[in-house]
Amino acid sequence: MLILGIDSSAKTASAAVFDCEDNKILSEINSGGSVSHSENLLPMIDYALKTAGVCVSDINLFAAANGPGSFTGIRIGVATIKGLAFGGSDCIGVSSLQVLAYNFYPAVCSDILILPVIDARRKQVYNAVFDYNLEYIKPERIITIDELERELNINYAGKKIIFTGDGADLCYSEIIFPGKLNIPEMLKRVSAGALCKAALREYKKSGAVNAEKLSPAYLIKTQAEREADGT
Repeated sequence: MLILGIDSSAKTASAAVFDCEDNKILSEINSGGSVSHSENLLPMIDYALKTAGVCVSDINLFAAANGPGSFTGIRIGVATIKGLAFGGSDCIGVSSLQVLAYNFYPAVCSDILILPVIDARRKQVYNAVFDYNLEYIKPERIITIDELERELNINYAGKKIIFTGDGADLCYSEIIFPGKLNIPEMLKRVSAGALCKAALREYKKSGAVNAEKLSPAYLIKTQAEREADGT
């Protein structure tokens, strides 16, 4: 079974091909340049497939990070996967926050919590909290940095925590918490290889959907939706 995974929910984008039988990433490409995801994503996918020595028809499961994150990036990623899978192939959407947590798969030390944080602007972040087995402690939500700091100090005193995602540096610098750990930059970025691992786990739990049912999960309304309903 082969998975093609893409993540374009953040400033950087990533595409990977994963072999489930061998539990091995066959290829992965990441881009953080100035070229837009709409221009860059299909060439990245093509490169990932060629490097893995496979073609689109060989893929058994198409996976995309479906949010939260950049509305535009999420739409591009989901639409791209829907197009590639058109015709009946299995698809799966994976939380962008879960993908970031899977940068630390397999499990890290049992006293460490993983906090993916995606910058939502105005001192807010999209966030979830995962234990060392990468199970949810807190589900996806949008939260202010001040609220997150209070929650950490009340509920997780004595724990070690890792911030990952494009909001990691902001949270690390602004949140006062004794157990916060700084990590290498590469572990703060989206990884389609990590997405494929998360997708496989979710596929085993819940199965896949067809392309028509794959949809973004923004957490909050887009600007167009807010303008339409007057909020």
